[in-house]
Amino acid sequence: MKRSFRRISAVIATMAFTTGLAACGSSQSTAPSANKATSSVTAPQGWKKFTSKDLGYSVYFPGVPEKDTYKDPTGAYARYSTVNDKDHINYAVSVTKFTRKQVEDSKGFNDAQKRKVLTNVARLLQIDKYSFTTVDGHMAISYTSHDSEDSSVIMRREVVYSSAGLYGLESFGTSSSEYKQFVDTFRLSEDTQE
Repeated sequence: MKRSFRRISAVIATMAFTTGLAACGSSQSTAPSANKATSSVTAPQGWKKFTSKDLGYSVYFPGVPEKDTYKDPTGAYARYSTVNDKDHINYAVSVTKFTRKQVEDSKGFNDAQKRKVLTNVARLLQIDKYSFTTVDGHMAISYTSHDSEDSSVIMRREVVYSSAGLYGLESFGTSSSEYKQFVDTFRLSEDTQE
């Protein structure tokens, strides 16, 4: 699975993220949701902390990530990723930032509305089997699938809801224990908190 394939997938994901939020609407009643406290980070040995101030998060990567930016009529998509020795992406964080209006609408969403956004994202990505989870105290969905170019490669993904946008944490062909450590190092910046 080369980098170019991930760019195509990004278009699909961006459309799903944007449509997922729009389907919730802002006319529903809102109630605050409590964020859970975050714990200290334990990263795999040799991994380095990466902070993206412009996208509002930090995470530990097994190397120096490269930025990839893509824009299409549905919105903007940005990703930082690392590659293995075969030039295949092994870890990535992709971000779809909400528009100013979507940010204002989503700030007051209750848990049911956040679940609806994430459920719509799963439907648009045609993901049948997913579970709700929490990443850094934020609601998320988790699922696994197979890479379309090489069905033997397992893709693991969490889609994290934030009032600033949706964050996709991905791994390709890595162990579930390393992926869990990757996800456990993810932190949203203060300005991306609900």
